[in-house]
Amino acid sequence: MTWRIPSYIPLPEDFQGFDPCRRTPQVEFYTYERHLPHWRLPGACYLTTFRLNDSIPADILQAMRDQLKMWKHKLLEAAAKHEGQLPAEEHLAWVEFQRGHLLKLESLLDEGHGECLLRNERHRRLVDTTLHHFEGRRCEMMAFVIMPNHVHALCRPMAGQDLEKLTGSWKRHSSESLNRMTGRRGRVWQQETFDRIIRDADHFRQAVRYIAKNPFQAKLQPEEATVWFNNAIMKSNDWTSGP
Repeated sequence: MTWRIPSYIPLPEDFQGFDPCRRTPQVEFYTYERHLPHWRLPGACYLTTFRLNDSIPADILQAMRDQLKMWKHKLLEAAAKHEGQLPAEEHLAWVEFQRGHLLKLESLLDEGHGECLLRNERHRRLVDTTLHHFEGRRCEMMAFVIMPNHVHALCRPMAGQDLEKLTGSWKRHSSESLNRMTGRRGRVWQQETFDRIIRDADHFRQAVRYIAKNPFQAKLQPEEATVWFNNAIMKSNDWTSGP
């Protein structure tokens, strides 16, 4: 069995992208949470990544956090000089840095640091169940992949739902289940998540393929990771079930 990459990726109903350089008062905005900058827009889709607590060596993680802290101040200063609106050139520079940061993060995660608790299928099944728990009530899930030491999920929070609280619930519930199954105590997930707001249709399709390709690029066998797509993607590619 091989990993499947979707050829046809339909957009979700009422899809909307996000252009932070276009001025739309009281609708588009950005916030900063802990170590990482986050863009937020009601009704938008997000590619979010959260990882196991031991998945990146501490010294490397601190260096990456220092870089992000520098960008946080840089973006705040740039926006403050332009009535709260981020200039296009600053946004493009941030997107480029973010792309490089994600590639570095992905490379580090795929190196398989830490215990890789989720290489065990029983453990992944707990996370899978958790990711589906709020489907239709708090979020619309488009695709996700559960790797040995991290998770990528493409989702759209429903009206009135907060992405931070949603991912916090995923991590909290799965932590409780994993600790109960393994007989352990303590933190399972790194506190911070990394997420990107989906800019447009091309970005949405890139995100789906990014999720689909992750196990293949990490040279994993089907029993080492779990990939899931929603019904729209499955039907568009004439798939029934399986990875």
